[in-house]
Amino acid sequence: MTTESPTLEEPHLTIQPPPSAFFLRRRFLRSFGPAAVAAIALLVVLLVSGNVVVPFEPTLELSGKMGSKADFFEDPQVQEILMRHHIRVHVTRTGSRDTAVHDLDKFDFALLSGEPAAGLVRGARANVFVGAVRQPFTSPIVLATFRRYAEALEANGIATAVHGTTPLYYSLDMEKFVAKIKNKATWDSLGIADVPSNTAHARNSNQVLAQTSNVCDSNSGATYLTLVAYLENARRVPVPDPPRGGAPAGPVTLNDAHALGNKIKPLLNAQGYASADLSESYWNLAEGDKPIVVIYEHQYLARQLEVKAATGHPDTDRVLLYPKDNILTKPQFVPLNSTAEKLGDLITFDPELQRRAMELGFGVATPPVSNKSQHLYDFLAQQGVPTPETADNDSRTPLPALPVLEEMIKTAGDC
Repeated sequence: MTTESPTLEEPHLTIQPPPSAFFLRRRFLRSFGPAAVAAIALLVVLLVSGNVVVPFEPTLELSGKMGSKADFFEDPQVQEILMRHHIRVHVTRTGSRDTAVHDLDKFDFALLSGEPAAGLVRGARANVFVGAVRQPFTSPIVLATFRRYAEALEANGIATAVHGTTPLYYSLDMEKFVAKIKNKATWDSLGIADVPSNTAHARNSNQVLAQTSNVCDSNSGATYLTLVAYLENARRVPVPDPPRGGAPAGPVTLNDAHALGNKIKPLLNAQGYASADLSESYWNLAEGDKPIVVIYEHQYLARQLEVKAATGHPDTDRVLLYPKDNILTKPQFVPLNSTAEKLGDLITFDPELQRRAMELGFGVATPPVSNKSQHLYDFLAQQGVPTPETADNDSRTPLPALPVLEEMIKTAGDC
């Protein structure tokens, strides 16, 4: 008998396709697909526009030492523009002359407020790298005051208002002004309480003078000293002593400069303690505290632009006195190593940074040979702020040789 084995069928195996990645599943795409596409598109736009720099490109960290020109690098908009160029700047504030005469080894660059301080840096680093020096903008020293003091000076023939019924700018006869300081004239003697627009103001028995920053530390103080020295030296540039006949060649002697420094010293000492930041005190303290202070033009114009933007009109109680004989200070960017040269080029030539410099009150150095910045004055007019162009003039007080200036500073300031 034959027994048949049951026939077994082959099992049917079904091979399922591997599951899709989670980001390709239909539910995920329906929920998050549009958002992902939008995010990618936004990233592309930011990359193309240059608004995304980190972490796609390393940021260059630079440290700089400077005085009042730190206003530029501490400005948030300047910082934003520099970050788009992959640069972040760390600032150490100190007076320009203090910057020049103290150690710079730990810094990448120095931004000096004038040529004399820059000359000190170049001289001290004659055997150390100094890159291409740039002059990114200009800003003359000015005497900032209040309207009733300017009107008192005008009533005494010392200042002249520049156009308009409520002028912001006055031309100052420095020789007459210095004569009042030497004669120890007081504001009361000039009729400060009798000027037309200030009959309700209190009198001021303080001496007529201009408050400066410490001449040993700051470029503005040293520049004011240079201007006074020029006038006290019969409008002649102080020079080294003439060599004696038959004397052997050697270092110049500076007895004349020393004597001139001693002559100027009482005019500076009359102001008492020299404050560090006169611009801030000028805008924030009562007018009788420091009736006239020596600051930079950009410090005044920047604040007036802020006031105009906030209130619709400039502050007409605060005005500027422009010396007829003036010194145009040219800030000097001195790279102390090769990595800082890119920054010097940027702040000098980049259109965005140059425009922001004007918004901060600086005259941009365009064209490079110009002493005045027509670009700045045009910009002020566009913003509705009167321009100081007609208050300033082309009379420039020549700077003495650096050894002469240093001798006068050290003598007058007891540095």
